[in-house]
Amino acid sequence: MANNAEVLIRALDYIEDNIAGEIMLQELADYCYVSVSSLQKTFKYVFHVSVKEYILRRRFSCAAKYMLQTDDNILDIALKFGYSNAESFTRGFRKIWGITPSEYRKTWHFSGHTPKFSVQRMYLNLEDDDMSRVKYDLTELYDVIQERKNNAYVCADLRRLMWINDNLGRDAGDAALLELMRRVENACDDEDIFLRIGGDEFVVFTNKHNMEHANEIVQKVSLQNDQTIKCGDKEFPVHVHIGAFQGSFEKHVNANDMFAKIEEGIHEMKK
Repeated sequence: MANNAEVLIRALDYIEDNIAGEIMLQELADYCYVSVSSLQKTFKYVFHVSVKEYILRRRFSCAAKYMLQTDDNILDIALKFGYSNAESFTRGFRKIWGITPSEYRKTWHFSGHTPKFSVQRMYLNLEDDDMSRVKYDLTELYDVIQERKNNAYVCADLRRLMWINDNLGRDAGDAALLELMRRVENACDDEDIFLRIGGDEFVVFTNKHNMEHANEIVQKVSLQNDQTIKCGDKEFPVHVHIGAFQGSFEKHVNANDMFAKIEEGIHEMKK
């Protein structure tokens, strides 16, 4: 049976390839080799939204981007993204963006990403006060991958998480993960994208092609290795495996290609 990461990668690729058409949940689940209920649970657990909500938001993210890059009229854009008339497209667009397509076109300026929605936590169920830096919405992941496929990126994971969970308790493991995230977040710039891709594995997509900034992140985090944290009456060190790598894709890259590259980086980092 496929694991959650494999299911999500296949689902995201399928949705992206069929974003302008009707996407049936059963067909999507079949493509991912899981049941509809299993697919729904995986999306809800990782993205905190339903499959349908993700598709809707991604579709209107793509429509908004297309709208600002072309002079096509609203009806033509509606037809391109699977709507039979401008009225139903406008209702859906307003639900996501809060304004009509025409208002959006007059007031928004596209800066390379579809504009931000509310924050989606792709790692832990944290309160907003826990991590303050602005993050991109999950529906922008494909845009980030395409734009930053040749940029430097950073891989990080937590050393001895299983040992911490087994010997100090799950609360201590969660505290250690939060500390890893805090250290990496503090080392990043505002334009860096920080995502959790596994139980204790994280990646930073930097906004720079050269390795200098990525290496600075690695150095800042590494300097804090083995500093201790407290969880209840327990005090223990937190050590982060971290490394910087260079993206190297010459053409369009899908989620599977990118995450395979990241997995290579994580494997190399742990040697």
